[in-house]
Amino acid sequence: MYLCVDLDAFFVSVERVFNPRLRGKPVVVGALPGERGVVASASYEARSYGIKSGIPVSRAYKLCPHAIFIRPDFRKYEAFSEKFKEILYHYSPVVEKVSIDEAFVDIRGTERLFGPPLNLACSLKKEIRETLKLPCSIGIARTKVIAKIVCDRSKPDGLLMVEPEQEKWFLFSLPVDVLPGIGPKSVEILRNLNINNVKDFFQTPDWILEAALGRGYRLIKSFISGGDFQILNTMKSMSHETTLTEDTRDWELITGVFYQLLESLCQRLRQNRLVARVCTIKIRFSDFKTITRRVVLTSGTNSQQKIYRFCMPVLQKMLKENKRVRLIGLSFSRFQNEGLQPSIFYGSEDRLNRFNLALDSARARFGSGAIFSANTIPVYFSHSGV
Repeated sequence: MYLCVDLDAFFVSVERVFNPRLRGKPVVVGALPGERGVVASASYEARSYGIKSGIPVSRAYKLCPHAIFIRPDFRKYEAFSEKFKEILYHYSPVVEKVSIDEAFVDIRGTERLFGPPLNLACSLKKEIRETLKLPCSIGIARTKVIAKIVCDRSKPDGLLMVEPEQEKWFLFSLPVDVLPGIGPKSVEILRNLNINNVKDFFQTPDWILEAALGRGYRLIKSFISGGDFQILNTMKSMSHETTLTEDTRDWELITGVFYQLLESLCQRLRQNRLVARVCTIKIRFSDFKTITRRVVLTSGTNSQQKIYRFCMPVLQKMLKENKRVRLIGLSFSRFQNEGLQPSIFYGSEDRLNRFNLALDSARARFGSGAIFSANTIPVYFSHSGV
């Protein structure tokens, strides 16, 4: 069995620990009204007005002008996230953090120490509340996929368990987009076929699903019967982008933000034991003109140092228009399983791999800001960074 543990409205909840007067009020963490930026987190009171993560702060202000807007303090949030991870390890040695505020916990074999899954989850939920003063939602199920769906249905501050024999009964009535791999475009296609919930999807003949969604439908359909995540098969690409708080021509700042995005994505590759063969760079200028360039890597890699050398000449050409840059984005695709194994001969490739894994380990233990590359120094000393 797996637990999916999600800290509810995490950034807002942390702010409420330091300022209890924010409780019960619509709170938005992100840019301030009048500034450019997006909502990073919204309290459930703010969500009732239609505010959600990712929407522009200008829109959030129009939806709820009396909301309390707060700039994010990521170092504070990272400190709480590290304490959250430490608590999870009290209950199982197998913890997979998927974001700053969410993790999967494999609880197989923990019954002798903590009793049945519900008892363990109750103890965990109580410890998070007492130690961190934060609410959390927990879903318990046979697979990570279903545990995540169950967790989402238990929000806010809930606890829900679905036994293996109850899985289809639980899933069938839910909208089809609860399944991983079903995005807005797929929902529209399926709706035109009168496939609206998980039961409709499961009972639709395979030839119809393949015509509508391609061969990937098989994996999505397997989730309903207890299949779980298969990273290489399900992940076609990974991306990260940021809108700068101020448009800029500053080359050092632009490359600093680029390297920061690159490090973040390469760390995700290494966590999933993958390498990428294609890197795509995205630049949006102040006049909203957007250009992308595809860089084919001669061999698959998850080293930010190697990809940076490949991409720099391309990035320089993209910026020849000498316009102010508004947005920087990066994506990886064409994944392969990582084949590099530590070598007793300590070749240059092996040394670089060991170095990057050591960086990942230090950041996982002490926070992402514990160690940063010299390339990203301009980001930390500028108001225009990520």
